[in-house]
Amino acid sequence: MTIPLEFDPLSVAGLESLAFEEAFQRLHALVEALERGGLPLDQTTGLYQQGMSLVQHCNRLLSQAELKITQLHDSYSALDLEQDEPA
Repeated sequence: MTIPLEFDPLSVAGLESLAFEEAFQRLHALVEALERGGLPLDQTTGLYQQGMSLVQHCNRLLSQAELKITQLHDSYSALDLEQDEPA
């Protein structure tokens, strides 16, 4: 994925609609662009800002997935305990 030369921040609604994989892919492309260097300072700070928004979004999605997995694990563990109890 290539990063356009002008900073194009995602709106909050646009960011929230990104799946984890797409957000992570965009973040990876931003990091590569920043590591290559040679960008003007204002563009660099704009890309950094967009990257931090993507990091927050990815972390939010990961936290939601972790919570869901924990809840599923707990509900299945409770079912296993109920099944192990003598009638």
